[in-house]
Amino acid sequence: MSQRIVIAEDETDIRVNLTRLLSLEGYEVWAAPNGRSAFDLVRQHLPDLVLSDVMMPEMTGHALVQAMRANSLTAHIPTVLLTAKADRSDLREGMNLGADDYLTKPFQRDELLDCIRAQVEKAAAKQVAARQLASQAHQMAHFDAVTALPNRTHLLLLLSQALRDEENAGPALWVIGLDSLPQMAQFMGVGMLDDALRQLARRLSQVATESVHLTGCRYTVGRLGDDRLVLMAHNWPQDRPMDALALGLLQAMSHAITVDGQEQFPVISVGACAQATSQERPDAMMARLDLALAAARTRSAHRMVVHEPSSASELSAAFRLHNDLHRSVERNELQAYFQPQVMATDNRLLGFEALMRWNHPELGLISPVRFIPIAEDNGQIVPMGAWVMQEACRQAVQWQDALPQGSTPLRVAVNLSLRQFSDRELLNHVHHALEASGLNPTQLELEVTESTAMLDLQHTLDVLKQLKNLGLKLAIDDFGTGYSSLAYLKRFPLDVLKVDQSFVRQLCTNREDRAIAGAVINLAHSLGLDVIAEGVEIQAQHDLLRDMGCDQIQGYLHGRPLPSDEVRDWLSGRFR
Repeated sequence: MSQRIVIAEDETDIRVNLTRLLSLEGYEVWAAPNGRSAFDLVRQHLPDLVLSDVMMPEMTGHALVQAMRANSLTAHIPTVLLTAKADRSDLREGMNLGADDYLTKPFQRDELLDCIRAQVEKAAAKQVAARQLASQAHQMAHFDAVTALPNRTHLLLLLSQALRDEENAGPALWVIGLDSLPQMAQFMGVGMLDDALRQLARRLSQVATESVHLTGCRYTVGRLGDDRLVLMAHNWPQDRPMDALALGLLQAMSHAITVDGQEQFPVISVGACAQATSQERPDAMMARLDLALAAARTRSAHRMVVHEPSSASELSAAFRLHNDLHRSVERNELQAYFQPQVMATDNRLLGFEALMRWNHPELGLISPVRFIPIAEDNGQIVPMGAWVMQEACRQAVQWQDALPQGSTPLRVAVNLSLRQFSDRELLNHVHHALEASGLNPTQLELEVTESTAMLDLQHTLDVLKQLKNLGLKLAIDDFGTGYSSLAYLKRFPLDVLKVDQSFVRQLCTNREDRAIAGAVINLAHSLGLDVIAEGVEIQAQHDLLRDMGCDQIQGYLHGRPLPSDEVRDWLSGRFR
């Protein structure tokens, strides 16, 4: 396609000669006798260049340039002014208005052609650069810089299109909450964290690819925010259950990834929702998806929720708890409860495990199953955990007054959440709790869940060694529910291994649970660790665990969790 030029020249001979010359050079030319007619031609044809005389009737060359620059369709077109005046101020005015170059009459043929060629090439280069910038801007606005996946903006566009598509089934969304991402960010540098995100994004894309063959749906994988990936089905049948895919995502995304030669086990939650009505807006559907994820994060196990429109009020309650938790410590709404731990052989009292409760001013006593995951997610578990550690140490000192003279001091066990364990102030919090209470460090036992310990093995080893150097007792909690590396387990400076209650609940009737419990006990003893079984509710469980070699017992059989003001009376009654 030949390049196009508009000429604005009131002198007929010059206009005709320019038209003939440029046509012979292969340009497509339109000519006008004044600036106003030329501007009409420019808007009609959008040429590659405008040659304009300065002094013309109806509209001058300066006015033409000014009009072109004020119009978004013509502002980019290069303009060369032709003038018989050598007055510098006149030329300067034209350049200031936006002209790209000028030629003083009379000019030579080669001078004219060189000027046109240079301006056309410069304009073309500007357009290429502008398109590249536009493409880059679009990429930045619509795609995540780390994973290259569509971001929230682009996903909303795709969702809007899918919601308008009446010929296909409606869209469905699954959001994958990367709950342990803040902790992983502390363990790893930015580069390694980005590597982890890219691995998880690739894994989700692989799940989507596999699901295409199973469901026949078209999928898009994206990143909604710092800690959320999303899977969008463009044409999900309304009668197809979403739970199976949600469970598959939960399992697939929880598998270990390897970052810098170390295994990392992501903590995952999954929320999901499908199109509710034919009139649903994209932002409303995204809001339901956020509600589903918030609800999933409140669960200690099976962390997935499929949002149904009828469950909106229930899920909204999670946001209220999220907000109210921020004031729970300063408003003195937290309570410490304590459950006894006894020797398996003779029921001798060894100490208590400290448990956190939240006495909400309006909702009453809230189960930790509801609020602990929320506190873990929003970071409030750190100040809450520091409070319960201080309270547990203070109470342990006071218990001594209720014990018979010469009794062995009772210990107190305190759980460390995932965020607490990764918090840089953990050692300071422990120091403060011990110093403020005067408790002997040997009476404080800190419990770390298996899943937390396995998140970053080297970090776990470093932190446990620092805690051990303080003289504390250390325990692995909920053993058997995570992804233990036995090679590292033997390196951890542990004292106690706790058998998860899920293996105790059906111990008397389930052969597999008995086999697992027995294996855990034998493993612990081979590593020189004491074993405590939690969740013991009946004497038959106690007797069976004792006969299997279990050292310590905890559960309703020997006492329910008691508020701190009742523990002293309980002790007095026990040692009466």
